[in-house]
Amino acid sequence: MFQSVSRKIAHLFSVALFLVIPLPALAGAPIEPVLYPNLHDKAELDRHLHLLNQIYPCDWHDAHTRSGYNLYDLGNGIQVLEFSCTVGLHNLANLYIRRIKGSKQPAQLIALRRPKGQPVTSQYILFNSFWDLNRGALTSFTVDRGLSDCGSFEVHRFTSDGYLELIEYRAKRNCDGKFREPTDYPLIYPAM
Repeated sequence: MFQSVSRKIAHLFSVALFLVIPLPALAGAPIEPVLYPNLHDKAELDRHLHLLNQIYPCDWHDAHTRSGYNLYDLGNGIQVLEFSCTVGLHNLANLYIRRIKGSKQPAQLIALRRPKGQPVTSQYILFNSFWDLNRGALTSFTVDRGLSDCGSFEVHRFTSDGYLELIEYRAKRNCDGKFREPTDYPLIYPAM
């Protein structure tokens, strides 16, 4: 009798646990945020301007007027704002600010992890990034010079708590005048 009662309790507990944990978490699937592109709320930009200028001095108001910002909603009140600006010809800098909607916790810039030994302009900047629907991730590439014959390619996924996790990093450091798609650069991370 005690065995059947304990089995029933264990079964009920496992069913309740299964219903509480979202299926993507069980499957190990990447977090797919809801993307709200090209938003133009100037007050939102002004709220975060001190963080943006601290990392990448740029004419953020002009950039905002031209293209706005993107909002990635990860659920549970966690949102990531993507602001873009450029001071050069080849690379558009993207900075990511994490906030929890309705929380007193201040918004913060998201730091990015890169493989050791790779050049880093800033731990907070992705260049030329975009949401890749096929990968379910942010992809970015950096052009080291105008010929686009060298640079880096990165893939980051959102974690459930609103940070960016490095999934793939490729780089071609030899600027040899021969164009190569950034997705075909030699793989640095994860190491093969």
